[in-house]
Amino acid sequence: MGADRDSAGMARHGLLAWQAYLLCFAAGVWSLRHPQAALASAGLVWLGLVLFRRPAFASALASLALAGACLFVGQQYASFRLPQAPSLPAALGETRSTARVFARVAEVTDKPFGRLEILLKDARAELLPERRRGGDAAAVSAAAPESQWLMLPGRIAWDWDEPGARPAPGQSVEVVLRVRPVHGFANFGGADFEWRERLRGVFLRAYTRGPDIEAVWGERPAHALWDLRESLRGRLLALLPETPGGAVLLGLLLGDRSRIGLEATEDMRAAGLSHTLALSGLNVVYVALLGLGLAWLAGMVRPGVYVRIPRQKLAVLLSLPLVAAYVWLGQGSPSLVRAALMYGSWGILLLLDRGRPLVDGLFLAVALMLVWDPLAVYDLGLQMSVAAVAGLAFLYPWLDALVPQARGRALRLARRVWQALALTLSANLALLPISLWCFGTYPPNFLLNLAWVPVQGMLVQLPGMAGLALAVAPGAETASAAVLSFAALVQGWMLDCLHLLAARGWFPTWAVLRPLWPELLGASALLAAASASLRPDRPTPPAALALCGLLLVVWPHALLAQDEMRDAVRLSVLDVGQSQAVVVEAPGGRRVLVDGGGAMSPTFDIGRSVVAPALAWGRPPRLDAVVMTHPDADHAQGLAWILRHFRVGAFYTNGRWPEGRLGLALDQALAEGVNAGRLAPRVLTAGERLDLGEGVVLEVLHPADGYAGRNANDESVVLRLVWRGQGLALLPGDIQRDGIEAMLDAGVDARAAVLLLPHHGSKSSLSGMLYEAVAPDLALASCGFLNQYRFPNADVAAELAGRGIPLAATPWRGMLRLAWAGPGREFGLTSARP
Repeated sequence: MGADRDSAGMARHGLLAWQAYLLCFAAGVWSLRHPQAALASAGLVWLGLVLFRRPAFASALASLALAGACLFVGQQYASFRLPQAPSLPAALGETRSTARVFARVAEVTDKPFGRLEILLKDARAELLPERRRGGDAAAVSAAAPESQWLMLPGRIAWDWDEPGARPAPGQSVEVVLRVRPVHGFANFGGADFEWRERLRGVFLRAYTRGPDIEAVWGERPAHALWDLRESLRGRLLALLPETPGGAVLLGLLLGDRSRIGLEATEDMRAAGLSHTLALSGLNVVYVALLGLGLAWLAGMVRPGVYVRIPRQKLAVLLSLPLVAAYVWLGQGSPSLVRAALMYGSWGILLLLDRGRPLVDGLFLAVALMLVWDPLAVYDLGLQMSVAAVAGLAFLYPWLDALVPQARGRALRLARRVWQALALTLSANLALLPISLWCFGTYPPNFLLNLAWVPVQGMLVQLPGMAGLALAVAPGAETASAAVLSFAALVQGWMLDCLHLLAARGWFPTWAVLRPLWPELLGASALLAAASASLRPDRPTPPAALALCGLLLVVWPHALLAQDEMRDAVRLSVLDVGQSQAVVVEAPGGRRVLVDGGGAMSPTFDIGRSVVAPALAWGRPPRLDAVVMTHPDADHAQGLAWILRHFRVGAFYTNGRWPEGRLGLALDQALAEGVNAGRLAPRVLTAGERLDLGEGVVLEVLHPADGYAGRNANDESVVLRLVWRGQGLALLPGDIQRDGIEAMLDAGVDARAAVLLLPHHGSKSSLSGMLYEAVAPDLALASCGFLNQYRFPNADVAAELAGRGIPLAATPWRGMLRLAWAGPGREFGLTSARP
């Protein structure tokens, strides 16, 4: 009776028991990387199930055992399916070796900005000595016997900018590549790139640019479906106008975003519309609308057809093959497959006249996905798809009920507008925790979806699909070109309006605190308790569930407040590749960012993607000060994002300002960001002190007033972190020998327990005088993994070793965090890599 009562009471708003146990299974999969969060999540799901069902004590224990079994099975199944990390050949992980690779193409995917990603499988390679690089690929082919080949494990992700070929799956290739292990930015709380690649069996990467590479392609295998899609893609490219609107339309139809430019990408990201560029459930909805249109036409031709099958069911039957064809056109991308499974599940439940198809169909689709691939739990696209649909299922009914039914045309119109707004609100509210946790940013422009999504769907995608159908019809090329041109023109107008609004600052992006997992889990518990209070069969919310949620939300902040009050100083060297960013933390939570890292890529902002998420992990986006030691891009490029979006107390420089695009970006950040009108750069000179309170001081040792170095590196701001008179760390920027000698000749006190090697460990900054003056117990280096400069330099490492100074570097250990529990030289060191 209890189960029956529960099923009836939860039929509209709650979960069935099997759905709760499915969540426990998913938590088991999640436990491979996040065991504490997974165990707490499963426990909370079980608690909610018990509170809603109110079973007897014995039944509650049985339910707990079943939840634990689902958790265990999920963990074991995921562990079995997880690709095991292999032992890579030492030569690939220790040198920047070039190799002749023979492999077979597994997948080919079009990536943004004209890049092609080719996944290679069954790869073997021969390392090439320096003297043999640059030769003809065919000549190199016969250089080594089979016994000298290395078998490469897993798959190789080969990114090819400006490609000169489009291979087919199954095609063999012999190509000269610089193969290197998958290696990402390893920061506490940062994105785990290596884990994401491991999930798809990729352990090696390679990069090439331009069509003229050393490659010999094998015979193109017969692949009917691939060849048909490539032929269709070729027809579309011939018919589509070469405009930004045409590039977006190509992405909407085939999932090919390679021709969408940086300007359109940035504008849509700022407007919160990036999701419309990815083939997902939204696109499947438009395909389903075609099925509804066909059902309507069938009724017009033969009205009696609705007697045999209702129009809604007929629409489902007609749209299912269209959805399958669209998945094929989109190359079976994970997001499209997920959306198709969800739509198919809903359709089956509708055809069977089952109730609550949205909720049950969602869980049925998720169950199928997890049985097929349990590791899909880690896919951000799946997480966001499930969250958006769950928001529609659980939040929309309550938002919709806020505006009651009314008579009168005006009131009915107002209710329709509210329903559209409620749909957008429910989906975005459900997506908000994931967005904050993953990105640490929030574009408060989601209401633009109310206009953008229907216009793009009705006037761009649906006509585009019609043009696509005409493209394969004999003799319909002219009509296809006209329809496609119309759709591309409308999309182009939309992009122009978007760019105009973005240029006028209508689309702000907020940097926000990235919540920790207890806060996310607690918020979910509070939401569930609030939903329960609205159920007619439960007049009061379950107090235990609400209390658990409240404790989970408050607990991390209480721990953070306690940690900030500790009498301790911390220094963190972020893993930002071949660049540098350092965070100094003083008692009381005061933080100073010294440099912000940087990347040479015009499409990758290291401040937005790496530095800001690390700074906002569990902490609000605020800094007491930012120091730009010198204007080189590898130290300053990431600061543009920080200065625009973080609340900053003071901004210091060495008096030099970047030129060109970087200088303009910094100017705009100071003029238009959250610090507009109140944050003017201040020049630091030797002898100044930045007081962080509690006896913590950043002493400026260099440059002296009026000093002019040979270059910007020698004029770097050099900071000495001091706590109650004891030197903790020396942060010398990119200062080189001339600057080092000038600084030491001035008689400064440079003694410190830790030395951050100047200029990333370059030989141009090797100075025995500096090492003697600092007398460090540890040296740190911030540089890129297998970087082209070979930093830290071998001579620098040898000099340090000869002096008995150990060296820790970010490419080996990821983010480095040092903590002093007292004003002495003793410190603790932790790193993001074991």
